[in-house]
Amino acid sequence: MKCMARIVAGLLSLMSTAALADPAPVDLPNPRAFPESLSIAPDGKAYVSSLSGGVSRVDLASGQVAPFIAPGAYGSASTFGVLADAAHGLLWVCSNNLSGAGMTIAGADAGALIKGFDLATGEGKVSLRLPGDNPFCNDMAVAADGTLYVTDTTHSHILRRRPGGDALELWFADPALAREGGAGGLDGIALGGDGNLYLNNFQSNGFFRVTVKPDGTAGGVTTLATSRALTVPDGLRAVDGTHFVQAEAAGRVALLTVSGDSVDVRTLADGLSSPTGVDVHDGTLWYVQGEVSYVFNPRLRDQTPPLPFRVTPVPLAHQPPHH
Repeated sequence: MKCMARIVAGLLSLMSTAALADPAPVDLPNPRAFPESLSIAPDGKAYVSSLSGGVSRVDLASGQVAPFIAPGAYGSASTFGVLADAAHGLLWVCSNNLSGAGMTIAGADAGALIKGFDLATGEGKVSLRLPGDNPFCNDMAVAADGTLYVTDTTHSHILRRRPGGDALELWFADPALAREGGAGGLDGIALGGDGNLYLNNFQSNGFFRVTVKPDGTAGGVTTLATSRALTVPDGLRAVDGTHFVQAEAAGRVALLTVSGDSVDVRTLADGLSSPTGVDVHDGTLWYVQGEVSYVFNPRLRDQTPPLPFRVTPVPLAHQPPHH
């Protein structure tokens, strides 16, 4: 009997370990959340944006979901890119006014802004308006010294805020970053371990590297050759070195490995519905599906997507080693 008890205890222990190694999806309670982006802090808390306003905080270990930033708080409108900057204690949030698409949020500022909230309390700390004519704040990356880089999708510009600065400035612009024959489409942005910026364009389906010189200026753009065609690339996060994860709104999430001017694109999940945001924690990729057509397509605007919005895990197969 004692032997059997030990066997049963061992099996239970193995089952418990397996369960811990196999995280479960987390449903978001708002049926019209339309989550566009997510960012996972080192403590395993995921911050999820919403086109209907506000930011939710998701405990990936327990599955608990709680409001972190209320719709309209600190003048925030529809929230797009989010980034948890744990090193500087801030949650960066792209805010765009979508009242023309039916997303009217009380207290929201007009236009496109990036806002910084205290990562511990959710209190608004920084509010910066994007420069130029009709800009659109999409996503951001933060360097170790606190330099903030922001993508303006309307013009395919990279904007910069120096540490402690009170304004965004145009840091880099080049027609190579835009769609052919136009200006728009620049979307995801991430800092590689080599200190350079990596970006994608959801209209041209391009993937790029912009060199960051030691003095902080831009050294030029290189269009990188991908091992397979990208289709509506969106959220982009650095994993390690020059390894990245990316969501493609056409239905995939993938691991990207940059070597020189080439990119190996390894699809980790396919056949998804409108994945827009992605990040990695403890060897697992997590993504959200935005279903943004239900906001921007007038024929779908009054409908609710059939499946619940959720934060979904995918094993990060062949996870790159830490350097």
